Amino acid sequence: MARSVKFSPTKVWVALVLLGSAAVTSALAADSREVARLIQEGDRAYHQGNLTRSIESYKEAVKQDPTNHAAFLSLGATYGEKGDWDMAIANLKKAYLLSPSKPEVTIDLCLAYSEKGDFDQAIFYGREAVQKSPTRGSAYLALGLAYEGAGEPDKAMVLYKKGVSVDPKNAELFLTQGNLYGKQDDFANAAKAYEKAIALDPQSVYAYSNLAYVHQQRGAPEKALAVLAKACEIAPSDAVVWYDLGAAYGKKGDLGKAIECYDKSLKLDPKNYKACLSLAMAYEKKRDLENAAMHYTKCLSLTDDPRLKEALLRQITRSD
Repeated sequence: MARSVKFSPTKVWVALVLLGSAAVTSALAADSREVARLIQEGDRAYHQGNLTRSIESYKEAVKQDPTNHAAFLSLGATYGEKGDWDMAIANLKKAYLLSPSKPEVTIDLCLAYSEKGDFDQAIFYGREAVQKSPTRGSAYLALGLAYEGAGEPDKAMVLYKKGVSVDPKNAELFLTQGNLYGKQDDFANAAKAYEKAIALDPQSVYAYSNLAYVHQQRGAPEKALAVLAKACEIAPSDAVVWYDLGAAYGKKGDLGKAIECYDKSLKLDPKNYKACLSLAMAYEKKRDLENAAMHYTKCLSLTDDPRLKEALLRQITRSD
């Protein structure tokens, strides 16, 4: 349940873009009152986490006004939030045709194509975004992610550094730069990048999580524990950081603390197989076989993989 794969390209769709909602305000005056109301309703639903309702509102807005660039942009961004990249791209392209000079649309298209795995198209739109907005850090970040996805990390790093030079307060750039340094086993520079990201955005749970991993790789487990404890403090409802803290305690050999953290993680996300399995294994190491068996049994309901089920049944038998 740890954060994706450490140092994988940052999932920046939500953090970076969703520029549709941000762009709506400037367009409202020119829209009819009803279209403006629908866009605002879509924004409200999005911020409440109701993406289905948000999409319905934006769809009605573009139906009533098919020339509304902001509504198409918001609709495309919300489909991206749902992970429906084909629909995201389709609507972002409509926004692009309506307002080809808007760099935020081009950035969104770059990111959407990267998420879809079409890196040629992502690079095409990313280059255009940088050309349109050479002082916007998010444009360099989007293009860098496209190059990283295409297997060209050197070009990606050049772009991240350029982005930092023009936008030194962009926490996402430092986070993504840290990820790439980490993938290259340059843990010293990775740590510096994550620390900068945290300084700029103290709520960046991803930065804390990956900084802790870097400390572990550099042989500093106490620093890792301190960083993860801080992450749990700023995001107490985040099941991932509780799992990561449990894993850090487990590596230290503190099974009691590990169990506390794994249990907290599992309560926050009852369907998480990895947290449940880690809790079962920690109980088994502690020789609490009753709780170990109970959690191994729970794991059976959390996976459909027959090989995992077979292994779990062996563990249950051994624990019993």
